[in-house]
Amino acid sequence: MKHVIRLRGAIFDMDGTILDSMPCWETVGLRYLLDRRIPVPDVDALARRLKTTTLPQAAQLYREEFGITDSITCICADITAMIARDYRETAPLKPHVPEMLQRMQDAGVRMCIATATDRKLAEAALTRLGVLRYFRFVHTCQELHTSKQKPDIFDRSVQRLGTSKADTVVFEDALHAAQTAAHAGYRVVGIYDDSAKAEREQIKPLCTCYLDDWDELEIEQDEPALVGP
Repeated sequence: MKHVIRLRGAIFDMDGTILDSMPCWETVGLRYLLDRRIPVPDVDALARRLKTTTLPQAAQLYREEFGITDSITCICADITAMIARDYRETAPLKPHVPEMLQRMQDAGVRMCIATATDRKLAEAALTRLGVLRYFRFVHTCQELHTSKQKPDIFDRSVQRLGTSKADTVVFEDALHAAQTAAHAGYRVVGIYDDSAKAEREQIKPLCTCYLDDWDELEIEQDEPALVGP
């Protein structure tokens, strides 16, 4: 099914939206243990437990239940390094993202990234994959001292894009971020990701449209009436 939207500004989440990076996070705990030749009797049970833990909590779990003797600080550093390698070397784009970004560029849409991921990792992945050039800037929650529980990152992004809120669309895969943007008055387009499968039916009512794949999106060109340079 094709969805046609008209927009002048686009604010893209990264992980799970344009970058297929959520499997990196979901499997890093298992990979950490297997790299150390530690058997994991129940992979699914480990994944469920790690889904709701912080990194230090996961590190404590490895010490208590899997016999890791490294300090929590050392374990956290090792896992962070694994994730960094994923962004720099392997995490792929989601299908049809380059074609979608090119269509938006051809239509004169102003685009940016608004992500909770560290800037260095975000830019490393987007540069490696050849799509950083489509975005005017990258905003991170860390640098703006905020989270996507608040609309700050979206508001700062639309101001910097020089578009109006009414003409700007926020693209998200996660329920909490879609709720924040929608409640702040933005049009939201949802994109399916396996990591947010359970939230899918809750996200849909918040969205102008909901995409199972990026090739479902068509851009209706319009004469831009932008409010900035």
